[in-house]
Amino acid sequence: MARTLYRQEIIERWRFPRYRGALEKPDLQAELANSFCGDEIGLFLRLDPERQSVVEARFNGEGCALMTASADILCAEVQDRSLEELSRFQAEDLLSRYGETPSPARLKCVLLPYEALKQCLQLVVF
Repeated sequence: MARTLYRQEIIERWRFPRYRGALEKPDLQAELANSFCGDEIGLFLRLDPERQSVVEARFNGEGCALMTASADILCAEVQDRSLEELSRFQAEDLLSRYGETPSPARLKCVLLPYEALKQCLQLVVF
């Protein structure tokens, strides 16, 4: 049986991320590193102040295939969502895109972008 953790979508998002690149003057940003494996991410969000929603999300940094794919998936998931809705976004929402639960060591790679999102949202008053 083939492992689903590295299924085609994950491989494509690692090789050809759609949301890689920093935003100039983001409204929210976070930079985190996974000291265990060396992954680093910068997450950048531009907001629509009237709707209090994310209109653009981007990431940069260096990391493994799972972290890069996870960051790309996260950016796609958060665009056009309200900040209130994102405050309810859970790690399981991101993990569900992988088809299987990563090992504990790989889980940190997959969830690094989620942790960056949580850090961004800590700057917002609801």
